[in-house]
Amino acid sequence: MSRRVAVGGIEHETTSFIPEPTPLEEFARRTVSGDDLARLGDANTIVDGFVKGVGEHRLQLVLLSWAKANAGGPPTRETFETLAEDLLGRLQRAVPVDGVLLSLHGSYAAEGIDDADGEILKRVRQLVGPDCPIMSVHDLHSNISAQMVEVANALIIERTYPHIDMAQRAIDAVALMARTISGEIRPTMAYRSLPILWAAPKMIDAEPPMSEAVAQLARLDCQPGVLSASIGVGYQWIDSPLVGASTVVVTDNDEVQAQQLADEVAHWIWDRREDWRRESLSAESALQQGDAAGRYPIILADQGDNTGGGAPGDGTEILRLFIERDLQQAAVLYVVDAEVAATAKVAGVGATIDVEVGGKSHPMLGPPVAMHAEVISLSDGRFTYDGPMWAGVKEDLGDSVLLRQRGVHVIVTSRRAQPMDLAFSRSLGLDCRQMRYICVKSTGHFRSGFGPIAGSIYQVDTASLLTQDFEKLPFTRLGRKLFPLHRDATVDWS
Repeated sequence: MSRRVAVGGIEHETTSFIPEPTPLEEFARRTVSGDDLARLGDANTIVDGFVKGVGEHRLQLVLLSWAKANAGGPPTRETFETLAEDLLGRLQRAVPVDGVLLSLHGSYAAEGIDDADGEILKRVRQLVGPDCPIMSVHDLHSNISAQMVEVANALIIERTYPHIDMAQRAIDAVALMARTISGEIRPTMAYRSLPILWAAPKMIDAEPPMSEAVAQLARLDCQPGVLSASIGVGYQWIDSPLVGASTVVVTDNDEVQAQQLADEVAHWIWDRREDWRRESLSAESALQQGDAAGRYPIILADQGDNTGGGAPGDGTEILRLFIERDLQQAAVLYVVDAEVAATAKVAGVGATIDVEVGGKSHPMLGPPVAMHAEVISLSDGRFTYDGPMWAGVKEDLGDSVLLRQRGVHVIVTSRRAQPMDLAFSRSLGLDCRQMRYICVKSTGHFRSGFGPIAGSIYQVDTASLLTQDFEKLPFTRLGRKLFPLHRDATVDWS
């Protein structure tokens, strides 16, 4: 008889610096359950990797639910409970099961719950009992908690940024689950928390120093007894005592080895803590550096208004700079402004409209930019990502428009999403390969599709709610000193 493995998850990257809570509707729009979940397996997501891996190992798939929302403010307690009850209710009806595989972001919080991922894992453990293996796969930007380590058998964290290894890490987790269920191995886990606010530009795994950190994990992969090794770089834009980096090592029934290796990598990271910080770079300085280098297209990554991290996406600083400089062959991707998209839709393709673009969500992100622009093309916002990150995943950005004022092109959407690749721009008739200047409202994931066409890349800091200048974030609940906010921060190695 094939062993029964339950698959599901709840994913949210939560920032407390966005005032509005993420509504239940945002999760409901992207929730997959039942037979729809069983049809996954081809796209680059964690749950697709689970479904594919379960089939490859000839395990029986037990369908739970997978709820996911764009990053944003903490959901209400009611939203948290509604999502948890759906996931856990399906699991309760399915028990007994031989194993549980969960896709959990690792930086999920809700009203009154700092550690929402840990709470979900705890409730799953209460349902399935002490002997059923529970394994979860997490985003690289995860704040790992002691509770998560205590109640799960294995936590596996993505290693790439952009996250092109989502499905592969899930497939690795399924292989670990299959060996555990068969009795071949007994996963034993340890972790070490590190008081580091890790700068996003230093998380790109294709470049040093992050590539060197990933090499440390590859070294552990080859050691006898090691089943999995991970680094979580943390998610810094939430005021929580859980914020920080971490190392996680899973061994085959050797707690001493697991802790020794987790500490070994943690020491390596801590000793190089200066490597994980970066000075702020303005958009204007980045343009000057880019033009001086002469490698086009110049890509400015507006990491402060990164919609993938929860930002509103309607910041206007770089749009204004492009227009004031009268740049030619320039594009801004994407400004979130449903009002402008609706106006353009009514006017129609070929019309010239006067609109105030962006700057409507928060005074820090404005003021709006007055544009006298031609409506080049319209879209209902539906498309499929090229990948490699999120390859095959369908997206819906709502009514969207490509505007052009002289040499500056602007894609305006009704819903938030960061530009992962060229697919959506192409659907509107914009060939990004022909641009000389491109602004993307993204921190790192844009490299999945834009990296291959970039002449030069600069991650810039604009006036925003999610600044990379951590001293400007209104932290009050960190609970410990964190580097580089506190140069005298120390690690508790006990």
